[in-house]
Formats: sequence, C-alpha cells, structure tokens
Amino acid sequence: MKNRKIGFLLLSGLMVGPILGSGIIILPPAVFDTAGNYAIFAWMIMLGLSMLFAHMFGKLSLMIPGDSGVPLAVERAFGTQIKNLSAIFFLLAVCFGPVAVLGTAGHYLQLLTSQSLFHEKWLALGLLCFVYLILTRNITDVGKFAFIMSTFIVVTLLVGSLHTLFTVEGNITLSNPITVSDFGQSLLLLFWALIGWEVIGSYSLEVKTPERTIPKAVALSFSIIAVVSLTVALAFQWIHSDSKSAANQSLAPLLESLFGNWATPIISTITIALCISTVLLVIGAVSRLISDQAKNGLLPSWLSYKNKNNVATRGLLSLFCIHIIVFTLFFLNIISIQQLVAIANAFFLCNALLGVLACMRIFDSLWLKIGSAILAICFFSILLFSSIYILLAIVVVAVYFGWLQKKESIKEQKMFSQVGNDL
Repeated sequence: MKNRKIGFLLLSGLMVGPILGSGIIILPPAVFDTAGNYAIFAWMIMLGLSMLFAHMFGKLSLMIPGDSGVPLAVERAFGTQIKNLSAIFFLLAVCFGPVAVLGTAGHYLQLLTSQSLFHEKWLALGLLCFVYLILTRNITDVGKFAFIMSTFIVVTLLVGSLHTLFTVEGNITLSNPITVSDFGQSLLLLFWALIGWEVIGSYSLEVKTPERTIPKAVALSFSIIAVVSLTVALAFQWIHSDSKSAANQSLAPLLESLFGNWATPIISTITIALCISTVLLVIGAVSRLISDQAKNGLLPSWLSYKNKNNVATRGLLSLFCIHIIVFTLFFLNIISIQQLVAIANAFFLCNALLGVLACMRIFDSLWLKIGSAILAICFFSILLFSSIYILLAIVVVAVYFGWLQKKESIKEQKMFSQVGNDL
C-alpha cells in the first residue's frame, strides 16, 4: 500500500491544537493576575518570539529532514553523542508528559459527564488507549482527526471571545503602573507557550512537497495561534479589568455571553480536546524518533519496523508499555500529576534548548543567530526553576554524553592526523 502524505492544512491541524495547548486555558488568567492590563503587551512580545521560534524550526525541518526531528540538527551542530542526548531528553519527556496531560483530561471528562461511575484515573487510562488507537492509523487519518479538534477549539474560543468583546461591557485602562519585575514574571509564564514548534521536524518525511507544505503550514498555524491567543487574552482582560485577582478564574465567562450555561461544559470539552491533540503530536513524533534511532543502531533494530501505513508500530508498543508503567505509579499515588509535569517540562525544555543552540550554530543569518541566543537564554532561565533533583539528573546525563562526544572528537582528530601522516 502506498504511503499517503499530508498537505499543509492537515499538518496545521496537527500543530495548532498542541501548540495552543493547555496554556490557552491556564495562561490568560495567570498572566493577567501578574501584569494586569499590561498583560496584552506581554502576549505580543511572546508571539513575536514564537514567530521566530516557528520560523527557525520550520527552516530546520527543511534543511535536515528526518524522523528524528531536532536531534538531527543537533547532530550536525555538535556531533552524534549530543544528538543522542537530545533524543534521550525528548524520549524522557514523552515517557512522563502524556500521562500527566491525560490525567488532566480525565479530570475534566469526569466533570463533564457528572458521573461517578468511573474514577477520573480510569477515564485517563481510557483516553490513553484511545490515543494509541488513533495513532495506529495512517498519518492522513491522524491529521484529519487532529484538524477537526483544532478547528473546534479555534472556532469556539475565537467566536466566544469576539462575541464577549462586542457585547459585554468592559474596559481596558493603563492607569495603574507596573513594575519591571511583574512584567518580567508575566513573560516568564508565557515562555512556556513557545514549546511545541520543535516537533515539526519529526513529521518532515510525512508531508507532500515539504519545501512548499512546511512553510505554508507554519505560517497558517502561527497566524491562527496568534489571532486566537490575542483575542482570548484581550477578551479576558476586557471583562476582568476591574478585578483585583483573576488567577483562579476560568475562561468560561468568555463564552457565557454566547453559550450561556453551556460555557463551562464547552471549556471542559476544549480542554480535553487540547490534551488529546498534544498527546497525539508528541507520541507520534517520539514513535518516529524511536524507529529512526533503531534504524541507526542506537536502539534494538526490531524497533525500526514500520507497517504498510508507515506507522512505527513497535515504537508505539514500547511507548505504550512505558506509559502503562507510569500510569500505574500515578494510579497508586506514588507519583502525582504535578511531579509528572515538572519532570516532562524540564526534559522538553532541554530538548528545545539544544535545538535553539543548534540553530545558533547552523544558521548563517545574524538575525537568526541573535534570535536563537535570546531564546536559549530564556529557556535556560526557565529551566533553572526546575527541582534541584531534576536539574542534577540533567547535569549528570549531559556531562556523560558531553564526555562521550569529547572522546569521539579526539578519536576523529587522531584518525584524520593519521590519514594526513600517511599521505
């Protein structure tokens, strides 16, 4: 069976929901609580950096296409062992993150159904199985499913927020001053919303005419994300401008003017859709990474197998087994959602940090080098907020692979010297 590939619309569908992520639900209240009505300027700055981040990784995926994604760029910039380090960071992040994301989705699903027949953790397990079932399908089927969910998320949030802006009484004033510290804290919160664009490269072999499809998909996805993010943030400020604190507020009020009592169930449904979209993207990307690493001899060769639909089924099976183990720890309350999120976020940041450092070394453009340096500083600063135990683990793993890379470089230098002497 000939493998079907996706166009820019379906690739955009894969990206929009996950990159909006739970941040579009959590961040507007949190950033407004920190920066007040100046929050909209923080969103604009973040989106400017997001555009740069998206452009860099879209460009990288064309320069160095392959199932491994970011690690391929890291290999070109720093060597094979640092590539392996990047791959391990991404693998570790996806070992822990999806269980946390679907644990959150299970909680909202239980609230949505108002049923106590199934505990939210069992619902999370059901969602995990559902995601893996979807991922066994051809990439075009996965893309269509993600596109439908992304369309639902975008249309609902955009229409509800615009309706609120035009029909609900509110205002936005900049009369109250803001400290540099508060504005900086709001930017720090928003930098989490940048993560996600680095996964584009993992799908570079799954698209039609990548040189046209990927730039168009990146441009469309970013435009949609920017419009939705700014509209939602502005509408939230519009109706909360006189509030003393909005940190614990949900986005449901943005939809109440249009959907009435259905607003809270709709927000819950959107959150579930965002969670599923995110997990689809990252598990699909890592299954391809596992297959590619196995093909190159870095993992057992049997993991490189892909079926007639070009699905890395053995990579998916290995990930499913890992997620069942992590889910069991979560189910037994040995590890919490907060701990899972902390671990996953730290490793996602490490992978993104290596990616932007690779961009800084690979790209010739001074503008892109400066942008990469800014993003690297920001990601490193955010990483420092991680648990000391996670940071120690990261340092140990990074030092080990750095040592391996140093040994490899010395070996290569000796080999070249020997060849030169022989000549």
